[in-house]
Amino acid sequence: MTKADEEITECLKARTSFLLDAGAGAGKTYSLVQALRVVLKDHRRQLAADGQTIACITFTNVAKDQILERIGHDPVVRVSTIHDFLWEVIAPHQKALKAALVKLNAGLPDRSNRKKDGGELAAALAEVAVTYSDTGSNFIKGRLFHDDLLGVARIMFADSPLLCRLTTARHPFLFVDEYQDTSPAVIDIVLGYMLPGATAGFVVGLFGDKLQNIYHGGEHPGVGEISAALAGQLRPIVKAENRRCSEAVIRVLNRIRTDIEQFPAADNAPGAAVYIHPGQDGDTGLAAAHAFVDGTLAWSRTAPACRELFLTHRLIAGKAGYRDLLALYAERGSFARDRLMDGEDETIAYFLKRVEPLAAAWMRGDQGRTLSLLRANGHKLASNADKRRARQALDELVRLSGDGTVGELTGHIGASGLFPLLDDLAFRLGGGKREVAGEDAPAAEREAREQAFYAGLFALPYRQVRAFADFFAAHTPFATKHGVKGDEFDTVLVVLDDGGANWNLYSFSKYLSGEDAAANEKRWNRSRNVFYVCCSRAKTNLAVIDLTARSGAKDQRVRELFGADNAHFLG
Repeated sequence: MTKADEEITECLKARTSFLLDAGAGAGKTYSLVQALRVVLKDHRRQLAADGQTIACITFTNVAKDQILERIGHDPVVRVSTIHDFLWEVIAPHQKALKAALVKLNAGLPDRSNRKKDGGELAAALAEVAVTYSDTGSNFIKGRLFHDDLLGVARIMFADSPLLCRLTTARHPFLFVDEYQDTSPAVIDIVLGYMLPGATAGFVVGLFGDKLQNIYHGGEHPGVGEISAALAGQLRPIVKAENRRCSEAVIRVLNRIRTDIEQFPAADNAPGAAVYIHPGQDGDTGLAAAHAFVDGTLAWSRTAPACRELFLTHRLIAGKAGYRDLLALYAERGSFARDRLMDGEDETIAYFLKRVEPLAAAWMRGDQGRTLSLLRANGHKLASNADKRRARQALDELVRLSGDGTVGELTGHIGASGLFPLLDDLAFRLGGGKREVAGEDAPAAEREAREQAFYAGLFALPYRQVRAFADFFAAHTPFATKHGVKGDEFDTVLVVLDDGGANWNLYSFSKYLSGEDAAANEKRWNRSRNVFYVCCSRAKTNLAVIDLTARSGAKDQRVRELFGADNAHFLG
């Protein structure tokens, strides 16, 4: 047990709330699980007898599953995402919930298209129950979406000391994982209302690292660093061990941040950490940097344990071969793009889960797997003629997956009967158009966009879908800087390309040169945090490839970070 874990145990036994800042690779999740085990050892029997549970709030469902697995799915521990936790707490209080929704609505700007007439909303809510849905908000129907739920919950906790006491009595221990990525509204609820208004013995434990706050903008920006006023209620604990990174990478991490001085805590490799400026930008500069990595450094970029990190999916899409597919989904909006990247879009999931496995099995000559997939998809092979037709259909499927369009391949699947087509694909492939009432202009616009989307999809070379499938299955060395948080790889290449990213949230050039430290402190902090997270993914070797312009100040800074002998300027 580390010194930090001993301090957490002291807090739990003294019923003192605390905040753990654990640098990258320190074993934050281990500390969280150990804390849960300490509480279970000391209080499980009493908690169960009193009908109480330990609340553990996670940022993602993946983290939730990991924690549950490590504690043996003990029912005394309630592990959930913040939205699920808050909804469980406030849903029974419908009267207060409706009043809070009316108050939330009244506080929206007049220009907001979500704002409803106060009288109309109050009358509508008298007839319905308020519900929580991930399909979007509709105040008149009493339906809350993600951000609405947080806003309504904050109002309810602010207005009701009783709700604070009820919640803390039911959950006398409340742990928050990845506190830095938690919404400011949630921090207000937990530290601003619940903790001050809690029943005796209530303990809050925050686990995270303020420098690993990398989700900015969008719908759910994280709080980052807790304000001094709120943090003053918590005992600060620092976990400085690093069990992941090589000694060379740890030295770089300690120069990026000044608040935590990490040290190797396991059998850390010596490793290497270098900076490469190829003297050129774009693909030409990247190729020169790759040649240096392959030749001079003699690192393998094709090994499964290597990842090359870019800032955005758009940059990766061009490298990995699915640029037009991503652009097509992006035109539908951010929600459609995100569902594509998560593999949750029904159309892309159809190709990923049904077409790609079948084509891959047939290409590698795995007849057993091929037959299993065909039968699972309802294909009948009752005669030799059926088998012959299936072989011909599979050969054509493989050919079209390399040379054909999405439309040609989809049409072939439907015509050959290899397996049923997705309803929407079959409908759109046949030129289907949804009927729209003449006066419903918004619906007509949506239908026109859907027709354009499917026309564009069917015209795409199918090899772009295959390229995306390879990226999605982690069969490529590419990943986004945001997408690898929590992961680790033997070798990491971090590509800095401000121009290619076209995203003014970050400027790695101005971060490294120090220019943004005074001119744009928020952007400097955002860039530093992402840079820190990326560098800290490397277990052994790290190479930062900088495609941005050089400057004297930046050259000096990278020599300070990496050491003069590890800063390579190729042109």
